Amino acid sequence: MENLTKFDALIGELEPYTPNRLTLMKALADANVTDLDAEYTQEDKKPIAVAAIKVLKKLIVLSSDSLGKSSQGYNVDKLEKRIKALCTENDLDADDFVDDLPSITDGSMYW
Repeated sequence: MENLTKFDALIGELEPYTPNRLTLMKALADANVTDLDAEYTQEDKKPIAVAAIKVLKKLIVLSSDSLGKSSQGYNVDKLEKRIKALCTENDLDADDFVDDLPSITDGSMYW
């Protein structure tokens, strides 16, 4: 059986989403993950999670994505839940990654 590489670990964190290779490599670089073909270890868990969060944040702005005959839709609430779960699993503050959407109130309670 092949060893799990750092790059493969990121792909595993993102399942079932399938972003392109360039997006994955950029997220890994931004998370300071180097030697992508090296074997994944427990020390890589948090940086890989940060890279996954960076990719998932990009998907939040899309409602769907298609490439050729393949397409996939995105549910923003579920993407945010996945980001929050990754944060919890890796002792990261979700507020650093997921912005709360502003709400609008009409002020009628003051009339």
